[in-house]
Amino acid sequence: MSIRFASKKEILEKIQLSDIVLVVLDVRNPIGTMSSYLLRVSRGKRRLFALNKADLVPREIGLMWERWFECKGHQALSISANNRLSTLKLRKILRGWAREVNKDKVIVMIAGVPKTGKSSIINVLRGKHSASVSAYPGTTGYTKGFTLFNIEGKIYAWDTPGVFPDVRDPLERIIRLKPPEKIRDPERIAAKILSRAKKFVPGSITATYGVDEFLDEYTILEEIARRRGWLEKTTKEPIIEQAGIQVIRDYLDGKIKFYVKPARAEC
Repeated sequence: MSIRFASKKEILEKIQLSDIVLVVLDVRNPIGTMSSYLLRVSRGKRRLFALNKADLVPREIGLMWERWFECKGHQALSISANNRLSTLKLRKILRGWAREVNKDKVIVMIAGVPKTGKSSIINVLRGKHSASVSAYPGTTGYTKGFTLFNIEGKIYAWDTPGVFPDVRDPLERIIRLKPPEKIRDPERIAAKILSRAKKFVPGSITATYGVDEFLDEYTILEEIARRRGWLEKTTKEPIIEQAGIQVIRDYLDGKIKFYVKPARAEC
């Protein structure tokens, strides 16, 4: 199944109709999961950066990123839609901003690149599971078009398709724009994921797969394949392509402990 990305024209039209913009980012790599175009065209609006998936990182990492955004002149909130962390605070912020808008209907633009948890946030804000959620880009449950939902009272929100492929981080762009099994050379992409995890969170690969992470990335993929029984029928060689797909899935699911720390915030 293909992913429908919002066009620049669609994004601009919906932002112009909105009073508040909620930019959903993955707190593990906020800058890398940001849409440059969305950032640019949402300037001048009441804007909140929702640093989602806070349950996947130490609490201090989320706070560090909040501080980093604050020093840049933005408001950010580290949350976990799935675990209901800081979601009441998110609702309180939206209610406060809605009171400041002198309109009968206040519209919130909720947008982000694929697999940042937009639909999960919408579910929390609505208080019921009515916006479908899917685990991987391009599978059943991914948002296909713009829909206006009532959150509560006079607050409404657009549910948007995963924006469009201008994800800042090249690696994040590859793994978030296609289902894992549709990615070309998944073992090469998985090797980059393993390398990053080893660099930023030492010990994470050993903790996840029980293999020596001091091995090179392709040897790690071979070990993963052997342990899962993914072997060629005749040669018994490990199928590292299958292992690569699994590593990509594990990264998207948060099974691989990984996060980027912000640069020192000075303000």
